[in-house]
Amino acid sequence: MQRDPQTVLITGAGSGIGRALAVEAARRGMRVAIAGRRKEPLRETAAAMGEAAAVLILQADVTAPEDRAAIVSRIQEEFGRLDYLVNNAGSVAVGRFQALNEEELMYLFTVNVAAPAMLSREALPLLRVAAKGRIVNVGSMFGDIAFPRFAAYSASKFALRGLSDGLRREFAPDGIGVTYAAPRATRTPAADSFMALAKPMQMVLDPPEKVARQIWKAAASGKARVYPGLGERLAVIAQALVPSLLDGHIAKLEQRVRAASTGPDTTPREAVQR
Repeated sequence: MQRDPQTVLITGAGSGIGRALAVEAARRGMRVAIAGRRKEPLRETAAAMGEAAAVLILQADVTAPEDRAAIVSRIQEEFGRLDYLVNNAGSVAVGRFQALNEEELMYLFTVNVAAPAMLSREALPLLRVAAKGRIVNVGSMFGDIAFPRFAAYSASKFALRGLSDGLRREFAPDGIGVTYAAPRATRTPAADSFMALAKPMQMVLDPPEKVARQIWKAAASGKARVYPGLGERLAVIAQALVPSLLDGHIAKLEQRVRAASTGPDTTPREAVQR
């Protein structure tokens, strides 16, 4: 019989959705390892989790092979198993596609696709030790419905969604589940990079605490996907069946952005990595 409490690793836990996920995990009585590039934000997350929380702080960059190896080693040493791997760390690149340079594009796909893929692979032995290990990949609604000025970001989240589907089917015989979460725009530091687009694109921004509760509810119940609400689910169906309807609507939103002359052509990538 599996020992309690459950154990979880959350990447990109220094702010935003990652911090909210960690706080919610602590509320659920889990032992939580929080990973991020900067120690001070991680300490703030640990403080927000409460004095009684069982928390392990791991300063690491998930794009670095040696850091990923160190993360897995520490969790093996401290926990001995991993019930949940939450791949939350991510980067946003906003602006006209032609304005993004090669370095920015490569960094975006490294953080959003390659890093979670490789960390998932390296954490597999720990996930197998758990009775029902689960990978939770935090994507975006932009990974189902691509928007102008988010083309590269959308492509990276489409890839993460595809990875999630493939791994869910491959790992099913091993008893390892995979949940793909697709929140809509969320009030996080990363959102600062596209706030100028929020009004003309009619974005609804959710609080990270709400997003975290939805993700944990879905993961704990073994769901394959989690979307914000009925409207987003219907939009995903429309995207699959009648994409031309969305083409027209989204093209009008882009026209509104151009008319308002809002939105930077690009954003500093260091400012938007979760």
